[in-house]
Amino acid sequence: MKKALLGVIALLFIFVLSACGNDNSSSGSTKETIELKLGTKMPQDTAEGQAFEHFAKLVSERSNGELKVKVYPAEQLGKGTTQLDNMQLGSQDMYAEGAPLFADVDPRMEVGSIPYLFRDFDHYQKYSTGEMGQEVNKAMIEKGVRILNTKRNFVRGPYRVMLSKKPIKSVEDLKGLKLRSFESAFYSSAYKSVEANPTVVAWTETYLALKQNLVDAVTSPISLVWPMKFSEVAPYMTVIDEYPQDVVIAINEDKFSSLSKEQQKILIDAANETGEYAKELTDKEVKEHLELMKKEHHIEIFEINKEEWVNAFADFHYQLEKEGKLPKGYVDQIKSIK
Repeated sequence: MKKALLGVIALLFIFVLSACGNDNSSSGSTKETIELKLGTKMPQDTAEGQAFEHFAKLVSERSNGELKVKVYPAEQLGKGTTQLDNMQLGSQDMYAEGAPLFADVDPRMEVGSIPYLFRDFDHYQKYSTGEMGQEVNKAMIEKGVRILNTKRNFVRGPYRVMLSKKPIKSVEDLKGLKLRSFESAFYSSAYKSVEANPTVVAWTETYLALKQNLVDAVTSPISLVWPMKFSEVAPYMTVIDEYPQDVVIAINEDKFSSLSKEQQKILIDAANETGEYAKELTDKEVKEHLELMKKEHHIEIFEINKEEWVNAFADFHYQLEKEGKLPKGYVDQIKSIK
């Protein structure tokens, strides 16, 4: 009897040890998924919206599901400045938008939107990834924001146009023009310097402003003209390409620092590859949009004498230095980049 009882106790003991061992093995093999909230302005069905979903997919695949980027498109997490503030505070992990929006973190992020300061996107990209850009990146990190797409190859556009109610062919045509502007002292002041009349209007209200004649014209990346229906109420298109635009994918620095080196690399690599992917989508989309605008809105397209426009805005560049809005010598330093 005693032997039988001891045998049962031994079996129970072995069973308990086995169960405990299985629990430890199971918990050791399961890693917690880290979810990152990425807010954007663009709707999901745009080229940019699709690119952000591609970014999320790359991150998930390469981290074997350890990292999950949840994309919140179309300003679901609030307006741009709200999302940027939330990201700095840490209540939102990531935000993706045009570089000038990050000027609240460092004013030099807005330099790219100064008309005709940069020769082209290649010039701007060299600035952003070179010594001058690295100084800005360092300052951004110190203020809690890290730029993930270090190659700065996420082109928005891929070029810029002006949609107007009357033909705009020269700088002279800008005089007195009621031009929609975004909230940027640099941008509005630049157009005032050539005697235009810039008026700040929210992007989502611009179509109505054009329709009601509150403004005569709007500048826009070509890729956003058709989705915003601008050519429906302003059928004259001038290819001005006055500044290069890129999209920045940024993350809260504390969140980034909490990740492993491997996870950090996955995010950076995926962000840079997303820039390449976005360009392919945008180029294809723009060709389709142009055909639709010609067919349905009967748009007229004009090219400018770029040298004329560059010269017209040149004095404004140095005026920014005189007013202390840019460091002394900054303009020439930018222009010297080869």
